Amino acid sequence: MNFKSIRGRIIVIIVVIFVLFGAAISFNIFSLVRSNDGLGSYRDLSEVTNQIAEIENDFFEAALAFKDYVINYDEQTKETFTQNINAVQSFFTGETTDSTLVQNIITKIEDYENNFNQIVQLNEEKNRLASQDFKDISNELRQLITDFKTLAQKNNVSTLVFYADSSMNILDNIDHLASMYFSSKSLGDKNNVLNAFNELDSQLLIMQYGLTSDELTEMFNEMKDMAEQFRNTFNQIVTAIESQQPIIGQMEQARVEILNLLEEQRMELKVQQDTLGPSLIEENNRAITLTAILTVVAFVVSIIMVIYLIRSITKPLLEFKNKINQFKEGDLTVNFESKSKDEIGQMANALSEMSK
Repeated sequence: MNFKSIRGRIIVIIVVIFVLFGAAISFNIFSLVRSNDGLGSYRDLSEVTNQIAEIENDFFEAALAFKDYVINYDEQTKETFTQNINAVQSFFTGETTDSTLVQNIITKIEDYENNFNQIVQLNEEKNRLASQDFKDISNELRQLITDFKTLAQKNNVSTLVFYADSSMNILDNIDHLASMYFSSKSLGDKNNVLNAFNELDSQLLIMQYGLTSDELTEMFNEMKDMAEQFRNTFNQIVTAIESQQPIIGQMEQARVEILNLLEEQRMELKVQQDTLGPSLIEENNRAITLTAILTVVAFVVSIIMVIYLIRSITKPLLEFKNKINQFKEGDLTVNFESKSKDEIGQMANALSEMSK
């Protein structure tokens, strides 16, 4: 491209103007993209912060459901706990982060759920033992005492008949006291049941001294074994109930820790959000300033180049016009030669050749 020609100058100036304004526009677009990305990050942080607040509420609801469950042990409360704790877990499971705080929260929540499942299992075991094994053994022992009493009557052993009736009353009392304990789980009710078992053992101990036949002895041994099995089953129920207390204590401590961790996570995100906001504003202002500077520079350079173009055309034209006017007025000594290599210079040189 020949910059010495008018056409070349015009093309160069147009290209330079396009480049300058293109650079300004490109930088503006780049700044807008970065600003949009920053706003997206800020919006994401805001959403996550709000979600953490919702997760805190979900976990709090799960903790309330747990407290209700260890009182009533109903399926609806269990379902409420599971639903809320799953909501908490699903949120953090979807988080792709190496944050120690988040990993700690995930671990604590998993432990919290596992402890709750242990409580559920222990309660189910307690219900099974109380509603099936304990009741079945009680009925079997009751039948053995009845059969033993009948056999004692046949053998005319009135003392054994009396103690059999007394044992039956104690057995009724054990069933009643055990039912109270299974509901209240209080230490006092448990001790009442154990005292009743001790009373039953005392009755059986006395009865063995009145055995007068092998048949009575055999049935008594069956009754004694069944009474021992009855007590062992009750002890298993006690273990299932009392094993829950340490777990409940652990869960209460874990509840406080998890809520503190969730609050810490929310505050950490809030700090990031509060830090990102001003930095986005500062970066946006800087981008606006640089865009304005680039635009002004492009505009000024464009004006300078246009002025240069106009002057590079008008100045030789005016000189050429003046020389033509001189030649027109009869001055044949006018020199039309021009040092310019553009179209005007070429025209002036051509006219100079013609005038010689």
